[in-house]
Amino acid sequence: MTNELCKGHFKVFGVMNKIKVILFFMLLMAGIFLHGQTVIPNAGFENWTTFSNYSNPTGWDTPNEELMSIPFFGITVVSKSTDHHGSGSFSAKLETKHLTLPPLDVPGFMTCGKLTIDVNSGSFLLSGGVPVFDIPTHLKGFYKYLPKGGDSCVIGIGLTKTTGGIQDTVGFGAFSTKDTIADWAPFSAWISYLNTTAPDSMNIIALSTAQEVMTIGTTLYIDDLYLDYTVGFDKKDPSAGIRVYNDRETKRLMVFFDFPAVQNCSLRLISMRGETIRKVGTELMSKDRKILPYENLPTGIYLLEVIHDNMVMTKKYFLN
Repeated sequence: MTNELCKGHFKVFGVMNKIKVILFFMLLMAGIFLHGQTVIPNAGFENWTTFSNYSNPTGWDTPNEELMSIPFFGITVVSKSTDHHGSGSFSAKLETKHLTLPPLDVPGFMTCGKLTIDVNSGSFLLSGGVPVFDIPTHLKGFYKYLPKGGDSCVIGIGLTKTTGGIQDTVGFGAFSTKDTIADWAPFSAWISYLNTTAPDSMNIIALSTAQEVMTIGTTLYIDDLYLDYTVGFDKKDPSAGIRVYNDRETKRLMVFFDFPAVQNCSLRLISMRGETIRKVGTELMSKDRKILPYENLPTGIYLLEVIHDNMVMTKKYFLN
């Protein structure tokens, strides 16, 4: 992967759904060794930088600059909100809006990297990030979500390593939901790694709408982000109740569930083309085991998708 984390088409922000899929690529990693402490910039969104006609959370980039450069029709999709979590005074408010000229539906979008947009051509570039000095297991924080028309949001993290001028992907994690969350609630993006290489850069993104078809007015609030290094069960983290064992001898993925209460769950094994290869339908379960065989599948990379209580968690596997 080059230093361009992703490219795409800004016209309807439909490619953000691709970012969401990419962010879902996961692998478990053992033997975590902490080398230092990574800092998320302005994690409580208390500090904002004001420009001529808009503000951005300090240390973060948004589409506000490009959208407000349009005479008479400019809009902002990320703003400072006094509706906050914890002891601070502010949070980041991301809102899906319609730009009149040129006609675009734009989600609230922010990144701790660099976002470059050409509104006229409909192109954008997401790059950069902040330094990483350790190997986190989760991106966590607090959010409120007020979706319209079936929208879903995504909060994701990508970690990379640059060697010889080439930036390679090390790990991804993401949290996504379409539920209405009217009160502040914790979220957890379970990070998994493609290899044992220690990352040196991190990018975090958040979108109020993570799909091509958007509904104006969908709003996401984010506050008090932090990196976690938990290894083991955490009752506050839904993904902690899921364990996956890849039985290579019998060519089966064995998914173990251990939830405090009965939840709706479903499983899918998905090819890199987006095709559903294996599926276990929605069931009520608490402590149980489900098996997805892959003995007749071509060797390759697949995604295991677990939908738990309307939250989507995925994990990437190389199966042979």
